[in-house]
Amino acid sequence: MIPEKVIVDAEKCTECLNCQLICSLTFSQRFNPQDSRIIVEPINGGRRIDFTDDCTECYLCVKYCLYGAITLKEG
Repeated sequence: MIPEKVIVDAEKCTECLNCQLICSLTFSQRFNPQDSRIIVEPINGGRRIDFTDDCTECYLCVKYCLYGAITLKEG
């Protein structure tokens, strides 16, 4: 599931894991991508970015995505 206000451009993703790390820190108080509510995984030479049902739509992943792979829709 991708939140309604989020635009994902997986081609821009470098797998830096900033989004997963800030998410896990926020919700589990530790840096562990497995605790994240956003999933970034390699697939067929590219990447897939998805969100778990536990995502609260806090958009910290957008704020900490340095490469524009996760952005908010305008308006």
